[in-house]
Amino acid sequence: MPVKYNLQFNHVSRKRKEFIARVRPNHVYNTEKIIREMKSYGTMVSEADAKAVLDLFFHVVTEVVADGNFVNLPLVNIRVGVSGVFDRSTDRFNAKRHKVKATLSAGKLLYSKMETLTAEKESQAPAAPEILEFLDIASESQNQILTPKEIGKIRGKRLKFDPKNAEEGIFFISESNTETKATTVATRTESKLIFQIPALKPGKYWLEVRRAYTKAKAIRTGTMVKPLQVLLPNNLP
Repeated sequence: MPVKYNLQFNHVSRKRKEFIARVRPNHVYNTEKIIREMKSYGTMVSEADAKAVLDLFFHVVTEVVADGNFVNLPLVNIRVGVSGVFDRSTDRFNAKRHKVKATLSAGKLLYSKMETLTAEKESQAPAAPEILEFLDIASESQNQILTPKEIGKIRGKRLKFDPKNAEEGIFFISESNTETKATTVATRTESKLIFQIPALKPGKYWLEVRRAYTKAKAIRTGTMVKPLQVLLPNNLP
């Protein structure tokens, strides 16, 4: 199946007429959906056992990388890097100017598979939620912090969803692919959502708005490009 994309104006480029391709995913998969896909191949391993093994795998890889090691897998290569500029050769790591981060690249298996794909341009992108901004009211921050059990506000386009459909709504996806849905939503309009942030544990979360389209109730998702952070209590601003 070809990769579907549409062209959008590149606001970052200095050129007056330059467009970039934006890929539209057919579906968004998390750990649970991957496990269900594995079951379709006829494996006799239960979903619970598969999830336990994958959770352990994710934990071990995370710990190995956090110990300063590089990891090469068929799916992905993971490296530890340091971002930021050092002023001179004697300069040292400073948490205010530098950051330790993980960098990812496609592994051999994924890279070779991507080489076989083709792309198909869509004349117009199908309607889907679009998140332009997230505001955390308690911390007064924008696109950065999540304060559990406090008020959050999303601004964007095509945001209004049907609360009667359990697959629609506001979701927070953790780094371990655990989904948490916002259950208390005060305002639902096409351009604004106001809701109570769930009781999330410290860590990074990707914010998604899901909405059903067409008679088939196909779920389309709007996702923030950068993750939001739930901080430990002593790190709150």
